[in-house]
Amino acid sequence: MENPTIHHEYGYIQDDKVFLKGYLNFPDRQIGVVKESPEASIKYFERRFEIAQNKVNELERLISEAQNKGSYLMKLIHMRKYLSEFDGLGDFVALFDKLDKLEALLRNLIAANRIKNLEIKRALLSEITAIIQAPEFKDVTNEVRELKMKWIKTGSAPAEYEEELERSFNEGIKKFFELKKQFYKARAKAIKENLRNYRLIIEKAEQLKDSDDFEKAFEEFRELQKNWKTAGKIPHKKATKLWERFKNINDYFFQRYKNYKPYKEKYAELDALGIRNTEQKRLCYEAEKLVNSDKEGTAEIAKTLLMDWKKLSNTFKCLDEDIYNRFRNACDKIFEYNYLLRVVKRKYPNIELKPREDKLRIKTSFMRELIRRDEREYQLAETNIQKTLASAKTNASGNPNNKKKAKIEKEKMMQIRNMQNNLQVQKRKIQVKKTILADLEAELRSLKSGLRNKNVR
Repeated sequence: MENPTIHHEYGYIQDDKVFLKGYLNFPDRQIGVVKESPEASIKYFERRFEIAQNKVNELERLISEAQNKGSYLMKLIHMRKYLSEFDGLGDFVALFDKLDKLEALLRNLIAANRIKNLEIKRALLSEITAIIQAPEFKDVTNEVRELKMKWIKTGSAPAEYEEELERSFNEGIKKFFELKKQFYKARAKAIKENLRNYRLIIEKAEQLKDSDDFEKAFEEFRELQKNWKTAGKIPHKKATKLWERFKNINDYFFQRYKNYKPYKEKYAELDALGIRNTEQKRLCYEAEKLVNSDKEGTAEIAKTLLMDWKKLSNTFKCLDEDIYNRFRNACDKIFEYNYLLRVVKRKYPNIELKPREDKLRIKTSFMRELIRRDEREYQLAETNIQKTLASAKTNASGNPNNKKKAKIEKEKMMQIRNMQNNLQVQKRKIQVKKTILADLEAELRSLKSGLRNKNVR
């Protein structure tokens, strides 16, 4: 005789087998067997259902408290599979309904986040593209690495954009480091060739220094000095070392030349050749041509001109102070204007495509902000100097015979002098920036005036 079927709201027992009734798209399925009694089995599987119910409630709590709710989507999907295979008696439909609502919430949040991620990734892609167009490898390598970290931390964009964005960004990163590798490889090759040029000049100078054909050797030394200026860039440490060797050889020969020919007569000949004044004026003219130039590489050219001036000042005494002041002011303007261009191009990579008036407005706006920032830093530095001075005066009132204290005070005064020197440099930079700003504003006014006159006609 067959055992009668025992019914339950969510299942039933038949032939000592426990079944869960079908729900949603799931059919009836066996979830266990009767071991002690039908009643005990039903109680057991009802308690089992509470486990599933608690897991869903816990997932709901975690989602509600999480900052990054979208990260729980896969857990929710796994929970669906878990419930579909879970052995228990209870209202699974209610649990699946709760999961449906949670999934709808998460997918809406993910969709909104992906729109934000799309904007972020496009901005990051724009930044890496701008860097590649005008890379400054020494200054921006860390910035590129930071961009890559930001990209990694940014979530996915909408699926239709994600693959292309990833491809473009990764290609940009790859291209930057390839360009960097090529740049440093080419630079190393150029440095090697330049070092060879300098050594050949030194070798030739060594051969000439003991020559008794003073007039011919004199002319050849002048030619070697000119060649030295165009021998190319090398690392500062090597440049200093090689220059010391070359300078010593020059000093040795010109001391012999001085003894061979009266000193005043030698300098009269140098002045007649116009070597000092002509070279000073040439360097000054070259620097002033570069002021307010939008062309790339002006800062590097200015650095080369400064090195040339230094070599000139090491070779000749009594250089023209007025020309030097003009030259130094032009170089300062070049460096500050070049920095302004770099700041502007970070924000507006395609600024060159804008109308002239727009470019001037952007530059004046950025320059005003740079001046405000520098003036704040200047005021802060000035305040720090005053505090340090006050502290030094207070400490100086102690025992003057205390050697340790005297040493500390001496170091403190050296620190103050360094701070004051830095303050003077900062003041000069601010003044140069203000001069550039005045030039930009004057050009902008002139351009607006020209446009108004044109419209009137």
